[in-house]
Amino acid sequence: MKTFPRRSGSERSEEIRNRAHMDTRDVNHQHLTEASDAIMSCSSNCTGEFTLKARLAASLFVICGTLVGVAAAAAPVAPVAVFRDPPTDKAYPATGEGLRVPSGGALMNAMVYVPAGKGPHPVVVLLHGFPGNEQNLDLAQSLRRAGWAVVTFHYRGSWGSEGTFAFDGAIEDTAAVIAWVRSPEAARHSRFDPKRIVVIGHSMGGFMAAQRCAADDSLLGCALLAPWDLSFDARLLAKATEAERERFAKEDLVDVDGRLSGMNAQQVVESLVKDGNKWQLAKFAPNLAKRHALIVIAARDSDDDKALDLLPALNAQHPKALRTETLDSDHGFNDQRIALQNLVLEWITTLPQPAPMP
Repeated sequence: MKTFPRRSGSERSEEIRNRAHMDTRDVNHQHLTEASDAIMSCSSNCTGEFTLKARLAASLFVICGTLVGVAAAAAPVAPVAVFRDPPTDKAYPATGEGLRVPSGGALMNAMVYVPAGKGPHPVVVLLHGFPGNEQNLDLAQSLRRAGWAVVTFHYRGSWGSEGTFAFDGAIEDTAAVIAWVRSPEAARHSRFDPKRIVVIGHSMGGFMAAQRCAADDSLLGCALLAPWDLSFDARLLAKATEAERERFAKEDLVDVDGRLSGMNAQQVVESLVKDGNKWQLAKFAPNLAKRHALIVIAARDSDDDKALDLLPALNAQHPKALRTETLDSDHGFNDQRIALQNLVLEWITTLPQPAPMP
């Protein structure tokens, strides 16, 4: 993954918006008070010119009252799961468990967050980026508080998982985890609803989420957070000199070495130059346009993570269930974590609900 400091997105934080709403409410309250005082004062001893003032004050009272109602209606309300724990269920408490998931003859390290309640619970498969320094576990916890089970994992060859890392291997790993979630054993053990699965991915995980969502029409939908278009960098590197490629490996992939088995920063460059053109984010557009999808872009991010090819390709397909948002932040959404959680939780509540039990 490219380094976070040079990346970045424009939406004010919840705190600023709430403060602005409180200031507006205070000002309107002051106007209402003044208007009310004027009316009460004039009701007993004013005539002529004063009667006109009373009428004006009454009008101001009505207008301000309307503004207060509009402001209250327009004020954003953060999903409760962002800031409040759900009630404890002693019979079926929330749990967290480290597990190992098979893929390609190797075992991958995984973590499963199960919400309180008997279930079965809908499931989010949360995909980290490359190499995976940012895990987005605050998002995992918010989703669990909202009633979703969350499965996170490390691709083969990353962060202690068995095997050797490869981009094509990560595509296989994502499919393997979803297949595992759907298995009767996993569904029974972790109270999963295997028919209600969403994939959410950040950076390279966004690419993996897009690929799987396009290939698997039984998924409820997908959210792509600053998705990395590997082919974008492949095109740049194809035109680069050897010195420029070395600089890319040292500066943009500085956080890769030591995290992966079988691939270092220089080998990443070589892989992108050789095969990167086949990992095109935009080629998933025809099928993604048929799905429920959320794409969140960071305004201060680099161009390879802004879905610059994907978004036009999606719009050309006239998608019916696509939401796109931009946050004023960097690649890791480091100063918009609450805003990011709000977006994801708001979007996930719009997904199709299961049919009621007979």
